[in-house]
Amino acid sequence: MGIRRVGKVTAVLGVSAMLLAGCGLFGPSEEASIDPPKSDVSVEGGSIGVDKAAPGTDENGAAATAQAKTERTVYLLDANGFVVPVMLSLPKVEGSAKQVLTYMVKGGPVQNLLPQGFAAILPEGTKVLGMTIKNGLATVDFSPEFKKYAKEDEEKIVDAVTLSLTEFESIKNVSIWVNGTPLTEMPVDNTPVSHLDRKQAINLELADGATPGRTTPITIYFQGQLDDQRSYFVPVTRLVPETGDVAKAVVEELIKGPKEGAPLYSSLLKTTKVNHIEEKDGLVKVDLSDDVLKYDSGKEANPDAMEALVLSLTETTGAKKVQITVDGKPLASSGGLDFSKPVVRPTQINSMQF
Repeated sequence: MGIRRVGKVTAVLGVSAMLLAGCGLFGPSEEASIDPPKSDVSVEGGSIGVDKAAPGTDENGAAATAQAKTERTVYLLDANGFVVPVMLSLPKVEGSAKQVLTYMVKGGPVQNLLPQGFAAILPEGTKVLGMTIKNGLATVDFSPEFKKYAKEDEEKIVDAVTLSLTEFESIKNVSIWVNGTPLTEMPVDNTPVSHLDRKQAINLELADGATPGRTTPITIYFQGQLDDQRSYFVPVTRLVPETGDVAKAVVEELIKGPKEGAPLYSSLLKTTKVNHIEEKDGLVKVDLSDDVLKYDSGKEANPDAMEALVLSLTETTGAKKVQITVDGKPLASSGGLDFSKPVVRPTQINSMQF
């Protein structure tokens, strides 16, 4: 049996039967979803609130009484020090963007929800004094405790705050304040924070052979190991030699895999070749060699490799859908999921409900 992804304990929960039946997986006929079936929680929709907590919660969004839950993506540190998106089931409140940040504070309400080997990233005692969201800009005001961090954590904190807030469709940019004063740079190592958006790098590294100042950033999703059976996705922004074909660079770097010595891996075989790649009208078409099928006794593609491919391409190019073919023929299925038509980016990454 291959390594199972976090949140997809199919043998225990019997999810595999639902996957094969397509239960809750498929959207319109022209595209498919590769999200797992949703858990039995209510998902919040509509606009993002700012400061007001729902009845039955404290100022940190912690539930005082039993209430509805909603799935939110928070950014945490894994055991190797990588910043990783993790989907948690949180109390459903108004002011959900503010709530997400409170669940990233050391010693805060996230402590009882932390997956094995993960840690909160914001300094202990940090509070969100206020937040406003206007014209796509989220302005968040932290308490003075926000400044109490180690130098080596500065960029990780900036990445986590920016990417967690821009998970919300109504937030395009982030402005960081501390105790009522806007920051143009972080207080410990002077990292600039005057313009923060979804293009913010995460787990930044320089590709082999790349020259600083003459690079193109791409974000690729490798995998980390939780235990001997479960893995999770880790986004890595790699600076590659300047290129105008970022889609091709994404696939090639995913095939190359993590840098030597990194505690990560790629499920896409190094022998895989890129036959053709095309990006048009929000769709990336990727044609790969049949080495991609050398999984499960050569019967199909590795589902983790396919999900990493979709995550990486949509993250870097901004495309909405990905179509994968093998030597010119549609990829029929992978892990019980339909890849014969374009698939959309998963909304659930590293779900920890298991």
